[in-house]
Amino acid sequence: MYHLINQLSQESKNELKQKLDSYATAMGGKNAFLKLLEAIRNTSPHPLVSKKTALEFSGGLMKWNKQIHRNNLSMLSVQMNERTEDNANLMPERDHKSYKNISNMLRTLSPLTISVAMNSDKSKVIFEEKAFKIVDADTTIMEPFFELLFFAPISLTKKLINS
Repeated sequence: MYHLINQLSQESKNELKQKLDSYATAMGGKNAFLKLLEAIRNTSPHPLVSKKTALEFSGGLMKWNKQIHRNNLSMLSVQMNERTEDNANLMPERDHKSYKNISNMLRTLSPLTISVAMNSDKSKVIFEEKAFKIVDADTTIMEPFFELLFFAPISLTKKLINS
C-alpha cells in the first residue's frame, strides 16, 4: 500500500515529526503515543466504525466527531490504495464509475476531527486534528497525521518519530 508520508517533502516530514514529538511529549512520551497506535491497530473492528465515536486506551481517550459507517471506511480504503506517488488525491475523475459515491463519502467524512485527552485530565485535549484537507471541489487529500494515526504501519511512525 502506498502511503502519503512517502511522498512528503523533507520539510513536510520535519513538520510532521515536530507535530509527533509535540503530541508524544504532551501525552507523556513516545511510548504513550505508540500505545495509542497499538490500541488503534489492535481494535477490531476498526475503531473509526465504533458507534461510541471514541476509543479508550491505556492512559487516555480518543474521540472523533462523526460516526463512520463500514461502507464509507471500505470505500476510503479503496481510494487510499488508488493513490499514486504522483497523485495523492482521494477524489476520482468525474467520469469514474463510482465518482458520485466516492464524492459523497468524502463530503460526509471531510469534517472529521480526532481529539485525544489523557486520563489525568479528560477535559484537557492534548491534540485535535482534522482528517482531510479539501483543496478544491476536485481535490481532497488525507492529512498525513491522520494517515499515520489510523492506517500507516506503526514501523513507519516509529521511523519518523525516531529520526
